Amino acid sequence: MLRFLSVLLLLISFFSCKENKAEIQPSTKIVLEPLTFDRPKASRQLVEFSPEFIEENQINQWSEFNKFMEEMEDMSQLNPEGIMTFLSELLKLTTALLKAPFPDNFDKLPIYGRIKVVQTQIIKCHFYASNQQNEKLNQALDELYSEYNILMKRIISVAEDNQIQLDSSAIDLPTSQDSKINPASSNK
Repeated sequence: MLRFLSVLLLLISFFSCKENKAEIQPSTKIVLEPLTFDRPKASRQLVEFSPEFIEENQINQWSEFNKFMEEMEDMSQLNPEGIMTFLSELLKLTTALLKAPFPDNFDKLPIYGRIKVVQTQIIKCHFYASNQQNEKLNQALDELYSEYNILMKRIISVAEDNQIQLDSSAIDLPTSQDSKINPASSNK
């Protein structure tokens, strides 16, 4: 009987010392507000090249730039749910565009620099979109479209500069001007 009593005491103490489990409270989910933004004014007025301009300057052969233009035009139609996808794709396209060779007519630092500015704006938009900063995203998107328009206008101006031919018979210019040897302001 003593054995029975000791076993009973052992079982009672085992079950009475059992740890009370805390009730698991359902976790509260943080619900992020969906991205909401106004369609930027500049997106309604994107600069586009005429078909003649594209053909004359062989922009249709610059495949990376064509993909970039198409993606910017698609993003200007803007669906708020897909903004992160557009921005991620644009970032990849600008990186590829900057690494790819430029056509001879547009292989100039002003064009390269303008594309870098657009890329910086894309990064800025991506940051604001990923952090749900709607008001700043609106401003950044407006700046992005403005910078894109400036890039397009710069490409047009470079193409026009390439077409201007100096009349060499009216102006007596040296064929090679080295500003270190013969400064432009010297009277030599």
